[in-house]
Amino acid sequence: MRSDPRSGPPSGDPASPAHSGVVAVLSRGEIHLSFPFDRDLVARVRALPGRRWDPRRRIWRVPDTAEAREAVRREMGVVPTAPTSTESGGGAPGKSGGEGLGATTTGDLLQRFDEEMRLRGYAPRTRKAYLGHARRFLRDGRVGGDLANSLREHVLARLRGGGVSRSYHNQLVSALRLFCATVLGRPPDELPLDRPRRDQRLPTVLSREELRRFLEALRNPKHAAILAMAYSAGLRVSEVVRLRPEDLDRDRGLLLVRGGKGRKDRYTLLSTTALGLIDAYLEGADPGRWLFPGARPGRYLSARSVQKVTAAARRRAGITKPLTPHVLRHSFATHLLEGGTDVRFIQELLGHANVRTTELYTQVSQRQLGRIRSPLDAQEAGEE
Repeated sequence: MRSDPRSGPPSGDPASPAHSGVVAVLSRGEIHLSFPFDRDLVARVRALPGRRWDPRRRIWRVPDTAEAREAVRREMGVVPTAPTSTESGGGAPGKSGGEGLGATTTGDLLQRFDEEMRLRGYAPRTRKAYLGHARRFLRDGRVGGDLANSLREHVLARLRGGGVSRSYHNQLVSALRLFCATVLGRPPDELPLDRPRRDQRLPTVLSREELRRFLEALRNPKHAAILAMAYSAGLRVSEVVRLRPEDLDRDRGLLLVRGGKGRKDRYTLLSTTALGLIDAYLEGADPGRWLFPGARPGRYLSARSVQKVTAAARRRAGITKPLTPHVLRHSFATHLLEGGTDVRFIQELLGHANVRTTELYTQVSQRQLGRIRSPLDAQEAGEE
């Protein structure tokens, strides 16, 4: 019976001598380790960063980095060697500019990264964005060298290019931290991947008059319904396009939002005015699975389509403020606050995890700021 290097030899099977029969092969961005069972060797391989046991091939797999090669040499007493054509699948690796990284290798690393994100329940849009960041980093071909310095130089190169927002910078750091931790086996705390300082920007909010002009500028009944729903319920654009007919709880006057940010369901307001616009848009027709279907059968309307409709209506309404679907969400929260709604209720309606995020709207609330009189006006009125 064959032994399993993870758990120990079968009963009565003596352990092999330390460092005896260890084979270390470089293959597609990994170091593959195999050896007869030895408790000391198992303990040593468990200390290698990013190591994992492959039960099908009965080998230990370690991400191929300069640090890992040195650790294998130091701990296992062997130097990883290049594979033969048979071991590597019969093909020479393509050129990507990095040590030990070919085109196939890059694909394997990205596939493993995607699998790790799937196992952790990351949303498709997040996986796509993170894979793009990892792909650009691997394209530099720096994984096989000094990883810490390579990461620093890569992030700096992206920032030097200009036009990089704080949110993009933060997403880049998040993607690289996750990639290093799950694929390369390097804890993020050991790497120069600090997050940027947050911008303290106030949200753009429409006045009620601007909102009226905007809604009147929507000529298509479907567009009027979807944007009235976005404002009246305080929805993100990704939430409003994914609404289903059964999410409208007409009897209770509530709207169910499925899988919002953080994969959380919540209830929010169902406006009778918005509901009337939806009924006018449908006119008794069955929209199918999605309340706002897109051009492709079985798909919902894309967020990009809603953004284009918003921009066109903004121009027709003569609104000079920057206006996106998310501004309607900001306006919903601010108008509720000005109407006297408690900030805790607004937090629940918006699906904010922290009330401090919701409290940002107190800084743009006319109800809050309107109580304060400018000292210049007081001076003109002859007040002390």
